[in-house]
Amino acid sequence: SCEETEIQAGEDWKKDHGYNFEVPVSETPKLTKPVPLRSMGRFSHEAVAIDPDTGIAYQTEDEGNGLIYRFIPNVKGKFHKGGILQALCFKSEHSMDTRNWKENKILLNELHDVEWITLDDVESPENDLRFRGAKNGAAIFARGEGMWFDKGKVYFTCTNGGKKKLGQLFIYTPSPSEGKNNENNNPGKIKLLVEPQDSEIMDMCDNITVAPWGDMIICEDGKGTDYLLGIQPDGTIYKLAKNALNSKEFAGGVFSPDGSILFVNIQLPGFTLAITGPWQG
Repeated sequence: SCEETEIQAGEDWKKDHGYNFEVPVSETPKLTKPVPLRSMGRFSHEAVAIDPDTGIAYQTEDEGNGLIYRFIPNVKGKFHKGGILQALCFKSEHSMDTRNWKENKILLNELHDVEWITLDDVESPENDLRFRGAKNGAAIFARGEGMWFDKGKVYFTCTNGGKKKLGQLFIYTPSPSEGKNNENNNPGKIKLLVEPQDSEIMDMCDNITVAPWGDMIICEDGKGTDYLLGIQPDGTIYKLAKNALNSKEFAGGVFSPDGSILFVNIQLPGFTLAITGPWQG
């Protein structure tokens, strides 16, 4: 679970915030002691996606000049035992601005080799982790939000990326030697799959999941009526569902383990919906 804040201890707060926490999954809900995972960094966390094979955790940062992070744990599956926090960097150009706000530097479907730079002082008492990372070569992203790992790929959204600030969808394919000393010999690769120029097609993508048939399912957080969108592997976008209740965002879309039910929230008034199939890929 992520804290989407950088609030520090002071008059109104007893402790610094901006950490991840592990929440045990069980059939019987119960309270657990909140232990901040300090080595994963203190920043405005939005989402975490974990590669079950390597145990590496990938993280988004909900800032207009945020970074994409990965955390390599010292012990697989035990994040509280510490690890190394790194930020994504384009090999072709350090401190790459992927937002495409002023200049179209990242083109659709172009593959870019990636390297990762190790960060220090990750609890960031000055709330400057992303600034130090970018200065040292990390790529800059526009409000990294939803993130999902599926079949060897990391999918993530940038809510107001692109010339029209309508959002971007990136796909990162980890190296076969991800997190190992020789990964630069066969580096991971990133590409921009979606960057619409029309709000009727997509208006500020947020949370993301991957459907059993391989399409990406996006929750909009736009300025008007919000939709659940489907995105095919070739980048084709279609409308899946409309929030006919109000103008609040969809959030937290996820399929049941058997793939038959899509659960999704409407942030306010706090509804959880169960959308049943049969689904057709």
